[in-house]
Amino acid sequence: MRVLTAVFVAVAAMTTLLPTAAGAAAHRLGPSQTVCANNPVPTGWIVTSYSDWYQCGPPGSIYYNAKTMKNVTDTSSGGTVTGCISPPPPAGFYATALSYSYDCDASKTPNGLLNNQQTLTNLNGLPSGRTIVICGYQPAPPGWTVIAVVRAYQCVYARGGAVGDNAVSIRKL
Repeated sequence: MRVLTAVFVAVAAMTTLLPTAAGAAAHRLGPSQTVCANNPVPTGWIVTSYSDWYQCGPPGSIYYNAKTMKNVTDTSSGGTVTGCISPPPPAGFYATALSYSYDCDASKTPNGLLNNQQTLTNLNGLPSGRTIVICGYQPAPPGWTVIAVVRAYQCVYARGGAVGDNAVSIRKL
C-alpha cells in the first residue's frame, strides 16, 4: 500500500509540474511564436530567427521553412529589441546597431560576411531634446531632426568593412 501511495503522490507531483495542453498552447501564442516562413509578419512583430519545422513540411529547400517572431508592441520608449533585418521594423523602431547572427540566415548557406541582424530602438514617446544615432544615411523620422551625418562603428553594414558616413544623429523636436 505504501508503494502505491508513493507512486500516486509522485504522479500527482509530476502532473502539476508539466504544462497542460491548454497551458502549452497559450505559451506558444504569447510574446514569441514560430510559424511557417510563408506567413506574413503581423504589425508590431519582428522576426528573430529562421529554422526548419516539420509542421511546415519536410525540410529540403536551401531556405528554412519556418521563422520565429516576437511581439515588440510592449517595448518601452527608448527600449531595444534584437531581430533579423528583413522584414522592415515596426513603426517608430529604428536600427541603432547591426550585427551578424546565424539565427537570421533565411538560407541554409549562410553568408557570414554581411550583417543580417539589427538592434532596434523604440523612438515612440521619447522626450523632446533626446538625441540618438540611427543606422543608415536617411532622413529623420517624423518629429525628429537630423543633427549630423556621422560615422558609427555599430552601424558598419559589412562585417570587417571600413567605417564611413553610415548613420545620422537625430534630435527629438
